[in-house]
Amino acid sequence: MKMFITLFVASLIAQLLLPWWIILPITLFISYFFNKSPWFSFIISFIAIYLMWLLFSTYQSSMNDHILGNRIGVLFGLSPNFGGWFLMALISGIPGGIVAGFGGLAGQYIRKAF
Repeated sequence: MKMFITLFVASLIAQLLLPWWIILPITLFISYFFNKSPWFSFIISFIAIYLMWLLFSTYQSSMNDHILGNRIGVLFGLSPNFGGWFLMALISGIPGGIVAGFGGLAGQYIRKAF
């Protein structure tokens, strides 16, 4: 739980100021110092960043009453009446989660190497 909260808060602050790829060094650094198994570190990193991006994209979409999210959802064949904006928010967190997961995995493998 400490690792999850640390990743979530550190990445949230960094994402407000720096580019999106800053999550990779943050998850690598934090996973290096938390002694977990490599796959547990992958899962925790993935979930923390996925939830952060999900909440952030939902917040951004709500600022314009989900108009843009629904229109992008229509481009992907999603129904705007069925919550296409929310499905787009669910999908948009996946790339960040994958990058963060591999960052966490790399942090644990670097720890084991040294």
